[in-house]
Amino acid sequence: MKEEGANVAVNHLGLPRDEKHRLSLIDEAETIRQTAPEDSPTGELMELAGDVTDPNTSKALVGEAAKRWGGLDIFVANAGIFKPAEFLTLEKEVFDKTIHVNINGAFYSCQAAANQMVKQGRGGSIIGISSISALQGGGLQTHYTPTKAAVLSMIQSMAVALAKHRIRCNALLPGTIHTQLAEEDMQNEQKRKYLQQRIPMGVGKPHDLAGPAVFLGCEQLSGFMTGSQVLVDGGMYTPVTGPGAGLRNPGTPGRSPVSEMRGLLKVPRMLDSPSVLQLNLVMRSHINYPTWEPIMGAEDEQTERYFTRGRLSRGRGLRNTTGCATCRRRHVKCDEKKPVCGGCERTKRTCAYSGPSQSRSPSPSPSGRPPVINDVTGQISSPLTTGGEPGEPLLATATLASGNPSGDVSRDERIHASYNDAVASAPALQPQSAVPSAEDPPCTTGATPHDPALTSSSLGANLENATAIWVDLLLQDASMQQLDFSGLNFQADAVDLFGSSVVVHSPAVGRSSQNNTGDGPSPTLYTSHPYLHERAPNLDEYQRLEKQAWKSASPLPILPQEHKVFQNFVLHMDLFEPSRPFGTLVPQLAMRNVGLMNAILALSARHLSLGTSPDGKDAQDTNDALRYYYKTLHYIQEAMQYDTYKTSLELLATSSIVSAYEMLDGSRQDWERHLKGVFCIQRSQGIHGDSLGLKQAVWWAWLCQDVWAAFRERRRPFTFWRPLRTLDELDPHELAARSVYFFAQVVAFCSREETERGREDPLARIAAAEALKDTLEDWRRHLTSEFQPLPFAGSPEDVFEPIWINPPAFAVAFQVYYCSHILLLLHVPALGGLDEYTKQRKRLMECVRRVCGIGMTSTDYPSSFMSSQCLFIAGLPLENSRERSFVLELLEAHRLRSGWPIKPLGEELKARWEASDV
Repeated sequence: MKEEGANVAVNHLGLPRDEKHRLSLIDEAETIRQTAPEDSPTGELMELAGDVTDPNTSKALVGEAAKRWGGLDIFVANAGIFKPAEFLTLEKEVFDKTIHVNINGAFYSCQAAANQMVKQGRGGSIIGISSISALQGGGLQTHYTPTKAAVLSMIQSMAVALAKHRIRCNALLPGTIHTQLAEEDMQNEQKRKYLQQRIPMGVGKPHDLAGPAVFLGCEQLSGFMTGSQVLVDGGMYTPVTGPGAGLRNPGTPGRSPVSEMRGLLKVPRMLDSPSVLQLNLVMRSHINYPTWEPIMGAEDEQTERYFTRGRLSRGRGLRNTTGCATCRRRHVKCDEKKPVCGGCERTKRTCAYSGPSQSRSPSPSPSGRPPVINDVTGQISSPLTTGGEPGEPLLATATLASGNPSGDVSRDERIHASYNDAVASAPALQPQSAVPSAEDPPCTTGATPHDPALTSSSLGANLENATAIWVDLLLQDASMQQLDFSGLNFQADAVDLFGSSVVVHSPAVGRSSQNNTGDGPSPTLYTSHPYLHERAPNLDEYQRLEKQAWKSASPLPILPQEHKVFQNFVLHMDLFEPSRPFGTLVPQLAMRNVGLMNAILALSARHLSLGTSPDGKDAQDTNDALRYYYKTLHYIQEAMQYDTYKTSLELLATSSIVSAYEMLDGSRQDWERHLKGVFCIQRSQGIHGDSLGLKQAVWWAWLCQDVWAAFRERRRPFTFWRPLRTLDELDPHELAARSVYFFAQVVAFCSREETERGREDPLARIAAAEALKDTLEDWRRHLTSEFQPLPFAGSPEDVFEPIWINPPAFAVAFQVYYCSHILLLLHVPALGGLDEYTKQRKRLMECVRRVCGIGMTSTDYPSSFMSSQCLFIAGLPLENSRERSFVLELLEAHRLRSGWPIKPLGEELKARWEASDV
């Protein structure tokens, strides 16, 4: 449309991982402008970040377009998500999320566009992207097909309602669309043959949707069409009979009427359509309009073609198949020098060469059973579809064209991720548009409906980028400390799967025949329990072989002096997880992964070096922790060449433990950067607070660290996840964890950014604070009897009344709750004079006494970390010298018990008191 002279506004999520696509879109728009004939000027491009499920996003986008270009003439609503799921086991949140994005999002956006067009008084065109799934069902689409049928019905009703305003409303119904990320999947011979037989014209390309969209948008071509549904499916829905039925190739006689219509699209300049709004949620918009060309059949070959760019854009394949993984990701030329190419050596980047996954053909279903073929969409999947590489979001960027019912599916297999942020406006889920789309390698958060047995280079740059960023941060810190790997013997006194070179010497290789001895890995787990899904990998033959390169086939030996260190593995990260995956599952994973084992030993040794040895012996040597730490970094750097490692539970656990090590090692200023790196890894796989299993535990452990770092830095926490489950649906342990989530919102409210904004509008800030207080009180109303204090013997000499709540996690939840109120009271202006100030001060001191009273009964190690943080916050408003001294004693007792932090919080607290007393 831009190439035809229209101005185009694009909506995207504004996520860091989409920055590459945003820039690529801008580059493509510039190329269109430069290559257009002199007598055919192109339109402008505008992009705006926001979430389509928020009505304000659509209003803002429409308003900006109308303000900049004087009006809105064409609107395309193409946001949608899809995750294949069995009807009998379909989860509520998957169903609700699909309804919310596909129906609510379409309604809000179309409503905003229609209001603008009515206001203008000159009509317009609204195009809704439905799907062929609206007309025929699919076994794994019971939650998806109703949404697309709803979009179709809504568009038809809109056509009736808006006809008096001369606003035309029509629907496009795409079939199976072959996006660029499906390139490798389409190499599968079985899939390719099936789709050739199933779809007369073969699988569609993204630009096949562009022509019909222009047709419906152009007043001269479709001025008397409204309420129509246009199939763009290559004849997939057309009944075909006879001896060669279903075997025709694209371009042969017998094409569908839609393709004939597309052949007529020698559209004139769109004089009546100066402004086009493309609602696209995940930056899929190399909109591919620049390459409009009718699909040529035999009778079309003499038809005049429109000009094309003549080369691939950077986002469509330029330098993404040769060279090292880093250069391919950056789309730069690589000299393929090994072990480190010239480009990576110059830029000091991690250089890794992928294995045969770049060119191999996907293997048949690893289970030996025939694949299941969806006779509606052509999706081919293994009989067991609940698993993936340990960490379902493994397939975060892969897309299977044959499994895409309409081309508008989400790139986020982890549909558990929420889309509205209580702290920021961008969603964690990345819904994606349908027309036309290109790959979206996120940093989010995401995957398409994809056979979990398939993996390859099409995993994309999202996981690779996120992990590489995190590893680069670690290596930069190592270099800043002027310590390097050369002085360490990685093979001495311990097992190292990689040795000290880039050559892999895996003890797993060649031992597959020995796995029946009882010492080998457990057989593949088949389970329907959602908590165990992440442990049920469904791997093809190559993945299984690749995994052996970084994971030991037999348990790793532990040296005698390491037993104490391993058994001391600290468990504070399991504070809110009753199943304790860090204390149960993670050690088992470490027994077969050198990197994770060294990370555990590094964290535990650092903890013991702080004088917290449980047997009272001399503290551990600090150099031991450093040695394990650098072995961990070395292992991660080498394992990065394997796709299966980048999405493994082992890497997730390792990243979380390394972050805890950085925190324990002194809370250096660069700790925040590591937290952000871990955040990118989690978001690239769609991991959040309701992911279940180890992934969920990793997320909450990370949030507990990040919220403290955010408080100290006076910034907003990195997370923008918004839970879908209400408080009514949570069990006691989940309610306790949710207190930290609400605390993160309060910390965001107290950030420097929000404080500055509040000075401009104090009334709005007070209203925001009241809303947060209501949320906190709603949380308290949902608490169960387990949160009630138990009897505890006090003393008249006690400075505060002791409060004992068991288990410790529930006690910490209450401390966090009261600290949230303390921060709100300290950061909200008091309107109402002395009386209001007195009331606030009274409430403030009540919260302080509760936090300190709970801290008096805290005696366990896991809760000491967060309890220390709460005591620090509670001590800020204290003025009484006796109370101040007692809080300092509590902080020191917590520090001696946990070893954290190295620099006592009491010293900083005293400095703050001195500054406030001046």
